[in-house]
Amino acid sequence: MQEAVQQAAATATAPSPAAAATVKPAASEAPARAPAAAPVANKTIRVDIERLDSLMNLFSELLIDRVRLEQLASEVRRNDLTETVEHMARVSSDLQNIVLKLRMVPVDSVFNRFPRMVRDLAKSLGKKLDLVITGAETELDRTVIDEIGDPLVHLIRNSVDHGVETIEGRREAGKPETGVVNLRAFHSGNHVFIEIEDDGRGINQPKVLDIAVKKGIVSPDEAKKLSDDEINMLLFAPGFSTADKISDISGRGVGLDVVRSKIESLGGVVSVTSKAGQGSKWSIQLPLTLSIITAMLVKLGSEKFAIPLSSIVETGIVQRSAIRDLHGAKVIEYRKSIIPVLSLAAVLDSPDYSEENEQETEMLVIRKGEKLAAVLVDELIGQSEIVLKTLGKYLTNLDVISGATILGDGQVALIVDPNALIK
Repeated sequence: MQEAVQQAAATATAPSPAAAATVKPAASEAPARAPAAAPVANKTIRVDIERLDSLMNLFSELLIDRVRLEQLASEVRRNDLTETVEHMARVSSDLQNIVLKLRMVPVDSVFNRFPRMVRDLAKSLGKKLDLVITGAETELDRTVIDEIGDPLVHLIRNSVDHGVETIEGRREAGKPETGVVNLRAFHSGNHVFIEIEDDGRGINQPKVLDIAVKKGIVSPDEAKKLSDDEINMLLFAPGFSTADKISDISGRGVGLDVVRSKIESLGGVVSVTSKAGQGSKWSIQLPLTLSIITAMLVKLGSEKFAIPLSSIVETGIVQRSAIRDLHGAKVIEYRKSIIPVLSLAAVLDSPDYSEENEQETEMLVIRKGEKLAAVLVDELIGQSEIVLKTLGKYLTNLDVISGATILGDGQVALIVDPNALIK
């Protein structure tokens, strides 16, 4: 009797073959799901951006003290003090890297949606197009990443619709049937640049001027005095549109003024350059919200300035005799190419330094995108980690100065924006 009861219980608890087949996947899925979900909950945390800002500000103050300590240790020259300061510098350097990366996100998260968009646009317009993306690993602040997507969509649509010609149009112009739109991002100084460049027909400047005059954006007299760059910038005027007919792609009544206002609200600048028949390049300059950068400290007489290291290609000494005049501009031969020469003392109107009387002077070769320039300075002090402090409403008339920093000896040094030196 007991055996019969045990057998019945075993039969009741054991699932039928069909039930076993349906239960098995669920049983095997449950453990698989649990480990997948657990790490996400344990390893990710949402933090208010204001707290990250507070952390950055506190670390900035710590960095100023660290630089001061390093200077004092070099003056006191006690081995145990020097070792302690060096160790603190190494630890704070690692901490700095973590703090800086907390808010940074690669622009790849925005760029990766554009290839499909361009492919669909090309198909609907009957054009052949290649989208070439470079610098997708460039990192931007999270708040900027969230906002930059829509302006980029607008500019890419513009290049695909208005810029790149049809297949027949490209054949007539002697170009390959497939148009190319380049989307690139890169760091320069304490800014990030995003460029959209096409090899299309370029901006029709007479048409732009004609529409601007008709819409009352500029008067006929003003129109005659505008340079090519100023004519191109009329595209960003409120309500301006060159579209002959309204379509889903562009010419939807939303002008480029929306793009401009969005980018300016992020503290950035947008510009466009164009050559008729060769294409247009839209350039967006966005500030890095990093408050700690590596810079080269330089002297002009009694004054010290900082230049972001990310823009510097090379440093060296140049003979005054090697600097030539070319059409009223100073140039120098650099690695088998000719690059312009700028005097930082002349640009900043330095009161107590001029290199005119020197036989040789120190120079920095700086880069903005593909453009190079040589900047003449009095003396190179060396590179240093600096805390970028904005000037607020002070010195707003100086485009060349992007901020200030406090040095280890308590002096204030202005930070030069190398992007403003290269036009």
